[in-house]
Amino acid sequence: MDRRDFVRRFTMLSAALSAPSFLVNSLKAAQVQKKALQAAPDERILMVVELAGGNDGLNTVVPYSNDLYYGKRPSLAIPESQVLKLNDTYGFHPRMTGLKELFDDGKMAVLHGIGYPNPNRSHFRSRDIWYTAEPIEIGTNGWLANYFDDLQATGSLQGLAVGGSVPKAMISENGSLPAIQSIETFRLETDPLHPNDDANKNAAFQQILSQPNSRFNLQQYVTQTALDATIASIDLLEGQDNYNSTVEYPPNAFAENLRTCAKIIAADLGVRVYYVTIGGFDTHAEQAAPGANTQGVLGDLLETVSGGIRAFWADMQQMGREDQVTIMTFSEFGRRLFENASDGTDHGTANQMFLIGGGVKAGFHGVHPSLAPEDLDSVGDMVYSRDFRDVYATVLQSWLGSDPVPILGGEFPIMDVFEV
Repeated sequence: MDRRDFVRRFTMLSAALSAPSFLVNSLKAAQVQKKALQAAPDERILMVVELAGGNDGLNTVVPYSNDLYYGKRPSLAIPESQVLKLNDTYGFHPRMTGLKELFDDGKMAVLHGIGYPNPNRSHFRSRDIWYTAEPIEIGTNGWLANYFDDLQATGSLQGLAVGGSVPKAMISENGSLPAIQSIETFRLETDPLHPNDDANKNAAFQQILSQPNSRFNLQQYVTQTALDATIASIDLLEGQDNYNSTVEYPPNAFAENLRTCAKIIAADLGVRVYYVTIGGFDTHAEQAAPGANTQGVLGDLLETVSGGIRAFWADMQQMGREDQVTIMTFSEFGRRLFENASDGTDHGTANQMFLIGGGVKAGFHGVHPSLAPEDLDSVGDMVYSRDFRDVYATVLQSWLGSDPVPILGGEFPIMDVFEV
């Protein structure tokens, strides 16, 4: 098989042809990653879970003691008798039993009233704001990409998006982090007629790409990226032998993506940030099943998220990694206080975020938005009480140990949500 066939058959999900400089030295970094990890075994990991579509925060963390909630949602409100009560005021949707266990175990913080000034109700624009931490101008750099650039020692596996495409949060003018569907598919495809010759073909492929050649623009970047991906895939395939879990994950794609993250964590490859997205939260109609508020689209999604995270956390406990990992969830906006005529909810504003991990200060943080008519904004939506960039800054400084000011382009208050 010649060079053209090798390149044609090589499949890699990272789509980052924007800036060669980002990965030009990553081969060397990838080669020393494992050795560096031995010197820093306590490196912390952030897992970002995006609930795409605008999750209904009011039916996720239910203000079951508030009559205004029930008055504005006569069909969709979760009955108090079914709420998984967390205290005398708030409780989880009844299908969030997995997260309820984590909350009760002191592993989970609920951050009330998260949003940003002049909220945008467009999915595209609001997600872009969350990705870039830039609510006024159209941002070009993702906040996580800025974090990786700031590390100044990034290898191709400092961050990974698992199970989908690369979010803009991981893309900057200097390049992009990779995305993979699974460990098994993140590999060089070799000739299926000769399945026992993979090692020789991989070696030949790497040797071909290592030859100096500059026939066309960006060739160094393209070949270097392919070489990085080959080495990364080999490390992943070898490293998954370290994963010996007995945890049973729910049978769905989201949970499988979290299991893939667990396998990579077990491989000790130095990945600092994982990104997993689950969509479907744009519940304009039939948010709940008729006559059964706990069933339907939203209930199914919340059960999926809750069950997947609970299984993943059980894996971290089994590995002895629970003090090394923090999970952060977000959605681009919440839903309106008022239910609509289609048994759904429309695009709103303020919402909650979750932080889950051994190092978080469990419980509730911040001020829940008022549901009183006089406290709603001009279109009848809740008003946020905490800027999401405060959460980003806190995670960057208190958990990842980085200066958030250059990463976020400004100074934001640090929240008291971490024990460490």
